[in-house]
Amino acid sequence: MTDQDHDQTTVPELAPVIEGAPAVKQTERPHPLTPFIRGWIVLVAILVYGARELIPDSNGQGFVLPELRWLLLAVTGIVLLAAAVGFVSWYFTRFVIDDEELRVETGAIFKSSKKVPFERLQSVDIIQPFAARIFGLVELRLEVGAGDNTIKLRYLQRDKAARLRDYLLVRAHGEQSSLHGAEHGEKTSAFTDLSQSDRPLVVISPAMLVGSFLLSSEFLITAFLTVGALVVTSIFGVIIYALPGLVPAVIGLVSLVGRRLIAMFNFTLADSSRGLRITRGLTALTSQSVPLDRIQGLSVSQPMLWRRLGWWRVDVDILGYGTSEGENNDNNATSVLLPVANKDQLQVTLDRVLPGVDLSAIELLPSPQRARWPAWYNYWTLKYGYDDRVLITEHGWLTHRRDIVPHAKNQSVRIEQGPWQRRLRLADVHIDTPKGPVNAVARQLDETAARELALTQLDRARTARATDRQRRLSAGRPGATDRDQLAVLDRFRIGPDALLGGGSESQVFALDDDRVLRLEGPGSRPEVAAQRRALADRWAGVDLGYAVPRVLDAGEFAGRRYTVEARIEGEELRSYLASTPDESLRRLSLERYLTAAMDLQRLPVPVAGFAQLIGPEAPRGFDSLADLLAAQLHRTVGAVRPRLEADLPDLTERWQELFDALARRQTWPALVHGDYFPGNVLVRREPDGSASVTGVVDFSPHTLAADPLLDVAGAIAFLGLEPGTAAAGDEEWLTDLAVARLGDEARYWIAVYRRFYAFYFAEDPAIYDWSVEQLRRDLR
Repeated sequence: MTDQDHDQTTVPELAPVIEGAPAVKQTERPHPLTPFIRGWIVLVAILVYGARELIPDSNGQGFVLPELRWLLLAVTGIVLLAAAVGFVSWYFTRFVIDDEELRVETGAIFKSSKKVPFERLQSVDIIQPFAARIFGLVELRLEVGAGDNTIKLRYLQRDKAARLRDYLLVRAHGEQSSLHGAEHGEKTSAFTDLSQSDRPLVVISPAMLVGSFLLSSEFLITAFLTVGALVVTSIFGVIIYALPGLVPAVIGLVSLVGRRLIAMFNFTLADSSRGLRITRGLTALTSQSVPLDRIQGLSVSQPMLWRRLGWWRVDVDILGYGTSEGENNDNNATSVLLPVANKDQLQVTLDRVLPGVDLSAIELLPSPQRARWPAWYNYWTLKYGYDDRVLITEHGWLTHRRDIVPHAKNQSVRIEQGPWQRRLRLADVHIDTPKGPVNAVARQLDETAARELALTQLDRARTARATDRQRRLSAGRPGATDRDQLAVLDRFRIGPDALLGGGSESQVFALDDDRVLRLEGPGSRPEVAAQRRALADRWAGVDLGYAVPRVLDAGEFAGRRYTVEARIEGEELRSYLASTPDESLRRLSLERYLTAAMDLQRLPVPVAGFAQLIGPEAPRGFDSLADLLAAQLHRTVGAVRPRLEADLPDLTERWQELFDALARRQTWPALVHGDYFPGNVLVRREPDGSASVTGVVDFSPHTLAADPLLDVAGAIAFLGLEPGTAAAGDEEWLTDLAVARLGDEARYWIAVYRRFYAFYFAEDPAIYDWSVEQLRRDLR
């Protein structure tokens, strides 16, 4: 065999590249400190045991050196073994979370690869055990639909886990989103796991939590039995014989303290864009996300000793938490919505979970008098009632319980009747929901009333589900709000009547006193929300004396893109001007309006030079101001140019005059709103009747890094855009004021930019006539 033959037979050929084959994805491992965090309890237990053995006993005897040497060798061996097991578990745990899939791979010998569809996620929670918190690590816990196990990713960096949680919650709600966009998410607090956009609804004070625990029947009964047994056995001198029974009681008491105090410490119920968020825990912090549409029922309970204080506890059935019965382990998701609450806190919570439902207006019907025989101990507490939204049942004397089930969440109805009940013509009606703490049973009803309740409840449940589907999916009547918009509004539990204002590009709806929902128009580009959010983050530290948008959250649902933004106080300046005839008050307000336009240039921009800041390929730079504005005009003028040429025979000359002027303009680039007019300026009415600017809103693809005089020109030119906004002489007066501040040449450039805006917005049919009127003006 020749050397050439040898080379040909020993060098393998490269595997052929199959066109269209999917790329192999790069998987990730949890944080490298995971083995140490998972094994710290074993190490601490060994150290505690060893320290105890080193303490001399009553004879002054402790560990001698040979015994200590063997102990240290044993401890070292156990620690090394635990570390090896933890390392192997960590090394063979990999996961993929991207825009296409959620996949977790585990197992060293028996491999397991689990891929979970995003829509099967019921909840995504963050658990922070004490040791993990020290190193800034958390566990990401994914609750999957019935039949699937809980997926736990231990441990990830806190910020990364929070971003993954927000992204997965978006995908779980059926919204399209990109994991790359989640990189711009808000930071959460290390102590509460809440971001600035999360609005706390209820915060349980430590005093109330401790008081509710000390007055709870669980604590009182356990403490009474434990202390009583100690006292009795001490009196008779037989305490040594009671220890086998006392030790479990003490352990139970300590466990109760852990579950009801330590695990619930600093309990906060917050409102987020994804539903409710529960954060709690003294040593280990648990952050639980509760989507509102997965709450299947509520149970409001009140122990006897809480009644004088007006305290209640609220538990819920949550879809996907079927194994929870209201209690909770230190680090587990819980069905407790409020461990204790006063009347106001309870009402705030019920209003959020059941918006529009007035429970006090529902008439509650009692059980018949003959129910006192089988239920002699609490028959007077047995009641039930319903309206078109929910059904209520009540029972209990020592602890009064009210179970509330929305008709749309009712899974089935059944009637139960025991032998004694048959003799008394009584029956129980069970309103079934997923397994959990809510147990809605209308007890001891007359059998005729029970049958009627069961049959009519099936009708109510069927009607409620149909109404719910219609509200979410139906398109509505001609002229009504479109189907996709209704779906988004329903997602945030608001209706079309929450509309605050809007234009051709977006509409703004009130979510609450602190937040608004900006709903982009159909066909809006996906990058716009991310670019607006990045600009808002850049402006966070700048004080203009008024507010600019602050984006709290962004996403897509039912094909519509939206942002949740901080709400800015005030009314639109155009409504103020339309209702204020007094010239002196108008002029004072317009002066502040012009000043606010000039101050916008103080906001930082992400690039140097002239640029488009929002839109495709943004930020996109240009060599000159003329090139930038030409690019803006070419996006809009083409479609309307034939109509303009018909109305303006000298259109070409006027276009050329504009660009000849722009070529001569010498200026520096600064932030330009691009659509600065009274509809995008919010004001507050002062005691003297004038208006002060509180905010400027609606930064959009019109926003540029360009000549700041553009916003001054827009403030003046757009003043008379809408009927009733400008009075006679307002534009001239405001132009003279701008010239007085900026110099005589400003008058000419205001006219130039007025012509630019006339070309730029001519495609809008609502303002086409205004554009033609402006284009007929000469540059002077």
